[in-house]
Amino acid sequence: MGTRDSVEFKNALRDIAQFTHQLNSPFDRVRCVEWTRKLASLSDDDLETSRIKNEYIQLLRIQVRNNFLHGPFVDPPTDVGKLCTLSECLGNIMAKQIPYLPRVGPVSPILYHKSPDGRAYISAKQVPGGVFCYMAVSPDGLK
Repeated sequence: MGTRDSVEFKNALRDIAQFTHQLNSPFDRVRCVEWTRKLASLSDDDLETSRIKNEYIQLLRIQVRNNFLHGPFVDPPTDVGKLCTLSECLGNIMAKQIPYLPRVGPVSPILYHKSPDGRAYISAKQVPGGVFCYMAVSPDGLK
């Protein structure tokens, strides 16, 4: 792992350690510890693995600071194999919860979804050369 990536990862771990005890649910505290152990145990030798580690740890950091775990952190981490990229993980979670999303093929030109509890919003639009995706998450709900 590069020096900058390593420093970012360690800073995120410190932040998570500082705020984990403030999580309301003891189950969330356990999940947080399981995920930090899993992420810390992943090898730093591979650039792809270190990038994936940092993506997950930064999302976990944001969630812990806001006293609310969701997405991949609701379930314990898998022990088998390496983690998929965060974007793939979140895409799989969205596909399970939104049955009308296309499973195979190109993303439809415009996608808009707001979670039933009002805490998450996602919008995607096809642009030349790819897809522009906007996601917002708030523990207090979005207006």
